[in-house]
Amino acid sequence: MITRRTKIQLLVFVVITLVGCSFVGARYAKLDRLFYDSAYTVTAHFGSSGGIFAGAEVTYRGVQIGKVDRLGLTEEGVDVELAIDNQHDSIPAATLALVGNKSAVGEQYVELQPKSNDEPYLADGSEIAMADTRTPIQVEQLLSNLATTVGSVDRKALKTTVTELGAAFAGTGEELQQIIDTGNDFINAANDNFDTTTALIRDGNTVLNGQIASESAIRSFARNLSLFTGALADADPEINTLLDNGSGAAVALRRFIDDNEVELGSLINNLITTGEIVTRRLDGLEQILVIYPYVVEGGFTVVSKSPDTGLYDAHFGLIITTNPICHDGYQSTDTRPPQNGENRPMNEEARCDEPPAVSNARGAQNIYDRFRAPADYDSEVVASYDPESETLTWGDRVPGSLTSPGSVAPRTLGKESWKWLFLQPLTSSR
Repeated sequence: MITRRTKIQLLVFVVITLVGCSFVGARYAKLDRLFYDSAYTVTAHFGSSGGIFAGAEVTYRGVQIGKVDRLGLTEEGVDVELAIDNQHDSIPAATLALVGNKSAVGEQYVELQPKSNDEPYLADGSEIAMADTRTPIQVEQLLSNLATTVGSVDRKALKTTVTELGAAFAGTGEELQQIIDTGNDFINAANDNFDTTTALIRDGNTVLNGQIASESAIRSFARNLSLFTGALADADPEINTLLDNGSGAAVALRRFIDDNEVELGSLINNLITTGEIVTRRLDGLEQILVIYPYVVEGGFTVVSKSPDTGLYDAHFGLIITTNPICHDGYQSTDTRPPQNGENRPMNEEARCDEPPAVSNARGAQNIYDRFRAPADYDSEVVASYDPESETLTWGDRVPGSLTSPGSVAPRTLGKESWKWLFLQPLTSSR
């Protein structure tokens, strides 16, 4: 006989069973969403299903965050609706959706892999583009590709390779073990310096961008380097001669520098001022160096024979000026002994303030052009040199030359127009 207590226990058990089955059935039929939706829906557009199915797990960084709600066929592929629990509301929208396999036998799932940690985040109604979805390679395609690869291997060649590898590594167990151990140490060191390696790669990208920006300069450098090496190749005999005979000159130069180390340094230091002066007068010096050889070549026409020796000779005399030395204008400069060679600022206000007729005038302000005759007198042009065309012109002024305008040598003299240097003063009425 069933007691009252037993009947009550059975009734309670039946009620609990009905409630549990109803709850499980409602959850399975998703009837709970009619009252409370604990997940938001994200649609991922796949080119193919990849074996995914409704009810499969959805994971984020290896943690389950929801399930696949349903699949829908579209013209472009398959739309997979992911039901993600509301508590996981900080998943970046820039995320990859991949279909993976939990094991070799299957059981696919959807893995969400973020491309960044920044906002915006996935929300209800968000979509993952097809470009950000991946599906695993199909098993039949993998097996087919594997069979093709294996079939393409020449068995005879493979046998030869295995035989040679066996002969190569025979008796090298300790060395191989050392290589493996060293490789492990290398990998550990790489892991310890991962941040440094990453920074190096990132900075390398900056360097490469700089190289791309300097492409034209690099091309120009390569082209000029090619011209330079070509010139070296053309001058190969001269370079060989220099290398063969240059050792003696190098030894002599070294001995000269060692013997004159102190004096040479002072000389070079003092030549700085000389170099600045010469630099400002390069145009005039160039003209003198071009014209002077022609003047020397024709100089014999103004030298007469000596009646005693029958040789051409010339007499030179030194006329020392009797004008006193200019002092006014230099009093503001401090006098220092000759042995004091230290650098100090130049007194740019120092100049000769005396009139040219009183003393031996010095300074750029007293150059001859400043005190030459009025404009009605103008000296004749002897010759002029054009640096651009590298042309020497006798008597004819070239625009931009350093000579003043004057008479032109007669064209009848032809290549002997240099004679006009000496004939023109004789024919001048001035």
